[in-house]
Amino acid sequence: MVKLGWIEKWTLRFTVVALLFMLLSGFEGMLMRSQQVDINSLHGMESLLNNIRPAGSDSSTENLYYAMLTAHPIVGIYGFVYMAIFGAFYFLVPYLVKKPVKHPKLVVANFWLQIIGVMTCWAAGFFGLFNALYTLYWPLPVAFDRVPLIGSIAFMLGAAVIMVNILIFSYNIFKTVLSKDHDGSYTVGQFLRAAFGIPRLMKLFGKEDKGAVNLDYNGMPVFIVAVARGSIDTVINAVVLLAAGVLILVYGIFALLGHPLNPGAVDALLYKNLYWWGLDMVADGNALIYTAGVWYLLVPLLTGRQLFGANVVKTVIMVDLLVSMGVWSHHLLGDTSQPMWMRLFSGQLITWGEIFTMGLTLFATLMTIWKARPVKMSPPLKFTLGSMFGFIMGALAGIFQANVGLNVVLHNTQWVIGLHAHTLLLTGVGTMLFSVMYTLVPMLTHLEFKFQKLVDWHFWLWMTGSVGMALAMGMAGSKGMLRRTLYTGGEFTPYTLAAIIFGSIFSIGFIIFLINLVSTLGLKNVFSLVIPEKWQKSTENA
Repeated sequence: MVKLGWIEKWTLRFTVVALLFMLLSGFEGMLMRSQQVDINSLHGMESLLNNIRPAGSDSSTENLYYAMLTAHPIVGIYGFVYMAIFGAFYFLVPYLVKKPVKHPKLVVANFWLQIIGVMTCWAAGFFGLFNALYTLYWPLPVAFDRVPLIGSIAFMLGAAVIMVNILIFSYNIFKTVLSKDHDGSYTVGQFLRAAFGIPRLMKLFGKEDKGAVNLDYNGMPVFIVAVARGSIDTVINAVVLLAAGVLILVYGIFALLGHPLNPGAVDALLYKNLYWWGLDMVADGNALIYTAGVWYLLVPLLTGRQLFGANVVKTVIMVDLLVSMGVWSHHLLGDTSQPMWMRLFSGQLITWGEIFTMGLTLFATLMTIWKARPVKMSPPLKFTLGSMFGFIMGALAGIFQANVGLNVVLHNTQWVIGLHAHTLLLTGVGTMLFSVMYTLVPMLTHLEFKFQKLVDWHFWLWMTGSVGMALAMGMAGSKGMLRRTLYTGGEFTPYTLAAIIFGSIFSIGFIIFLINLVSTLGLKNVFSLVIPEKWQKSTENA
């Protein structure tokens, strides 16, 4: 392996930790499925954990299940996905804009703070039994007669670290792109005007915004435009969730001091709307825009052909940004207290706009591949196509449930979290991240993956397992299996067993990838990523 540069080494470090978080998240998922089949399956683990939990913890089997359910998405999204994105973008953005990372020390800070934040949230669930569920609907997070107080405070501290760290990452990326150390630098205000298309709007009225960033037409690379516009959603998501976390933290601290605050002081419906507006930026904002940007970058690189409709897709990214600001009500279609006009307008009509933005994205990338034929079906291209399939499948499930009538049946069932969320995260985003890894590892190390047959095994096992598991969960949801309920009567056991089998299949595919990656890099090089350089030098001198 060639000697790695500083940013290249940190990119690989982010990748390794992201994969470890994926391993942990998958392990949690399988534990929860085993509880659905046999509620007593984890009693041995519960007994072990009870020895190190805070005194007075209600360590029932149900509480362990719901605690894992709460920690699981934090590890999967903010551990696996975000760590992988941090590493990839810290290499690709400077590489494409031909500028060094503006603040290298923040790269190191991002690495450690994300690990600390995610592991704090995870520990708050596994050890502190924080179990207010994924949605954190008010006033459940501050109902400390039911939710563990210490676990709540620990979870919110971890979540605050994660959100602040995401803001630091976004700041560093923006500063790198808009750096004043080079020609063509811009202020944040100029960038935001361009990101939302204000200069183009002014042009229609015969005016010109001379100070705006040239994000469109022959300006910045499409990938940078996607990162720039997607990062706006990332910032909004982090700010809103940080505010929600701080609010819960304040209630927790006052309760700890013996002066509990009145939960009724916060309007539950307003809180829920703000919470989902911010949280939805992860899925319908930066996930879609970042993914589109990666496709726009990888497909031309892998096919050797210019992106089809390159200037048009920059407009598509802008429209996707605007649409993402108004779709949050599709999470509230089943809430009768939500005004009907908001459910129809935001939850249904605006949400359907994502069909067109994602459809145009898929069309542009697939047309690029079509016009470049014959193309070599390289590992990155294969996984890129797999991720497109995942987004088509997951997005269609989402559009079906973004319907006031159908949502009455599907709301909060396993259909939502299975066919929609897990398909998008595993088959869509996860497969896309593997395509990036299959591209960047040879680019950074000058090493091709050692076992090409294992790449094929990884692809087919991952795709078969993730799709099969999502279908099993979706079928259970269509039969009425709720997404946040621990069933003990065996009524959904066949579907849960199918999900376990398919989950095991894609887990084997993931382990095969890890074996291939470690074999390619070599154990010594893998350890060199985590062992401090001064220790390595002292060992070599000895």
